[in-house]
Amino acid sequence: MKVLLDAILINISFLFAYYLRFEIMTFLGPETTPLFNNYYGTLIFITLLWLAIFKLFGLYDKKINDFIDEMALLFGSVTFSSLFLFGLLFLYRGFWFSRLVIVNAWIISFFLLLVFRLILKLGKRALLKRGIGVKKLLIVGAGEVGETLAGRFISDKTLGGNPVAFLDDDPANIGKSLHGIFVIGNTEDLKKRVKELSVEEVIFATTQISYQKILDLITECETYGVSFKIVPGIFEIIASRISVDEVGGVPLMTISEIGLAGFNAFLKRAVDIILSFILIILLLPIFAVVALLIKWDSSGSVLFAQARVGKDGNLFPMLKFRSMAQNAEDVFDNIKEKSEVEGYIFKIKNDPRMTRMGKWIRRLSIDELPQILNVFMGQMSLVGPRPPLPREVEKYSPWHRKRLRIAPGITGLWQVSGRSLLPFEDMVRLDIYYIENWSLWLDFKILCRTIPVVITAHGAF
Repeated sequence: MKVLLDAILINISFLFAYYLRFEIMTFLGPETTPLFNNYYGTLIFITLLWLAIFKLFGLYDKKINDFIDEMALLFGSVTFSSLFLFGLLFLYRGFWFSRLVIVNAWIISFFLLLVFRLILKLGKRALLKRGIGVKKLLIVGAGEVGETLAGRFISDKTLGGNPVAFLDDDPANIGKSLHGIFVIGNTEDLKKRVKELSVEEVIFATTQISYQKILDLITECETYGVSFKIVPGIFEIIASRISVDEVGGVPLMTISEIGLAGFNAFLKRAVDIILSFILIILLLPIFAVVALLIKWDSSGSVLFAQARVGKDGNLFPMLKFRSMAQNAEDVFDNIKEKSEVEGYIFKIKNDPRMTRMGKWIRRLSIDELPQILNVFMGQMSLVGPRPPLPREVEKYSPWHRKRLRIAPGITGLWQVSGRSLLPFEDMVRLDIYYIENWSLWLDFKILCRTIPVVITAHGAF
């Protein structure tokens, strides 16, 4: 269906491009307008060619879930297809086509195909919100990860899943209810429950099951045409850095250095300097307005410098617009037991220390803007793990400290994946995934996803 609509839109794009070139841009010549019939036969070839290139670029791959990734693939596909046509013009004289028509078609087709995909995405979200097209999920593992996943699916129908039951091998969990979903048996019941509940997808959300058993369970899923997903453990997250060597006939696995080192680290730092400098210049008027509002609302300093732990465990003063009363840290011990987030992070929705203006600038994440200065000075990055407090780091397990290998960021994977709603362990996993899989493209996607998260204030408190 998508291929057919793409073909129609490609043809419409060239029709508009032809009209724009020979009916509107007449000042560029020629004196006589070529008949569109001269283009018609060639247009069939162009349509098939473009669709083939789209397929080669992976534009019709079902694994593309991120709209930003799809947008980039679309841009690359349309651009390469247009350049290919230019190449034909130079190499084959029998292929006669106006260069300006191709340029116009490149712009128009990208816009139309992008709008078409945006409409499809919004339409799918609307259907999922109404429960149409939502998959029945069976979650294997009733621990913290499984419970968190179920909660996310239940609270956000657009994720496309509806948990119907849990399975868990711990007898103590049988019969337990998590978010209103019951643990109805153990993994030995998987085959029976999949058929009984008409399950469409199984999610393995536990590391307590052996790999051999997971393979057996996956085989059962495949037999019934049921898709499956696995929540990775730390070992699976670092799998991209594993290479296998052989010493005396014994295979040994070697884990290489993290990707965010050497030239990659230099490149990320260069981008941080350039973008932070531009942002400081552009945001100066906003800084001034917010500073005046803070001074008007309450007494005290405009900026608040808080000691945070940066790269390699080094302390630095993280800057924020003050959103709390001047003596907020002095009364922390009185409210620290009221944290609403699991783990070592203190978060509370209705923090009594918050000022009137502070509630608004915190909700809109305006209080974070001065951290751009930290980025420019090299203490932070635009994208990276959340900068922890020293009292949080004191409670870290050794594997938690891996998130201190790189500079902390103003935004990051955890911020665009739930922010304060995520448990601490999930936040650490996201940070480690980011460190292991860093790329400029990943940073770009996170920055793009930060915008709607900030606007909607999802998970912010």
